[in-house]
Amino acid sequence: MQGWSDATKVEMTAKEFAEYTEYLDRRKSKLSREWLELRKEITNYCHSHKTMSRSFSTQQNFIYGAIRFVTGISQIDQLKGSQVDLARMVFHELAEKRENFSNEIN
Repeated sequence: MQGWSDATKVEMTAKEFAEYTEYLDRRKSKLSREWLELRKEITNYCHSHKTMSRSFSTQQNFIYGAIRFVTGISQIDQLKGSQVDLARMVFHELAEKRENFSNEIN
């Protein structure tokens, strides 16, 4: 059995590496600035509201699921333009509902 040190190495010339890097850059999807800002806001919210029964990932998955459902997208990082505005409305509505519900219980 061959070990990792015995594995065949793939070597590229500088030109091949540059072409491959350019190819990867073209394939890489660009995330919208608006979505990155909203994603950070959602992350901060989930961190600040996590509890034993509602972990960060549970809250984030719920919010992202609601956004995907309302916007009709399959990948959350595909959000652009007016979809981000709609996603922001969904997020703020969910946060408001949770706050109101928490206040009713306490």
